[in-house]
Amino acid sequence: MKKIILILFIFPLLMGAACSKTKSIPSQDNLPKDTSSDSKVEEKISPEEKEFNNSGQAKAIEDESDLWPFYNNDEVGISFNYPPGIILLEDGTMMNDTRQSYLDVEIKNIGEQINPWDLDKEESMNNIEALSAGEFGKATGFPFQESQQVKSVGFLFAQDYMVLGRFEVCDVALERKLRFYFNNKEITLTLFGPTNTLKETMFEYFASDANNCGRTIMWNFDKQSEFYQKLKTNQAAPEIQNWYDNFDLISEEIIFAHR
Repeated sequence: MKKIILILFIFPLLMGAACSKTKSIPSQDNLPKDTSSDSKVEEKISPEEKEFNNSGQAKAIEDESDLWPFYNNDEVGISFNYPPGIILLEDGTMMNDTRQSYLDVEIKNIGEQINPWDLDKEESMNNIEALSAGEFGKATGFPFQESQQVKSVGFLFAQDYMVLGRFEVCDVALERKLRFYFNNKEITLTLFGPTNTLKETMFEYFASDANNCGRTIMWNFDKQSEFYQKLKTNQAAPEIQNWYDNFDLISEEIIFAHR
């Protein structure tokens, strides 16, 4: 009898101890939700940005030239980008740094004669006819004959040539010119190169003439053809080659409107 009473007394104690060690398991409804997959924060865009993005005006940068300075003339209908570092000659701009490249855009009426060597109306019309046939025509402004070539610019042809000097034997110039006719205008782009840098980096193409030029060096005219071939074959001094190549890049960037 005592054994039965003892068992009945101990059993409830053991059951209570076991229950106290059992952890309650929360239901699935009470578990904290994993929001990692829904944790993307929506990027806030202003109404102006949204309107711009939807307007079709936004344009991805596809080419380095998209970031270049931009020239535009709505009246004539031409525009182009040009490499950074080139100074565009505008009203009041002076070419006072002979280690710098400058770009000039001259636009005038066909046959208008601003300089003594400019073509008259008849000569200009002859040039237009020649270019339309893929022929060079007549150049002005002391062209280096060997450099004269016809360049395709958009849907038309243009004169492409260099000027290495003018007027007198001591003059040293470094210019590339592109001349074409569009919308009843004669348009000439001139890229002026760094003449002092030229003399310093390609001095083998120069000579001295104390009687005529004093201490100023002048072109060695017997070597001008060799100098031009260096440019064409990408073998000139880096700064001068860069000037020459930039002209071609500008020519490729020209866009015409109002055709």
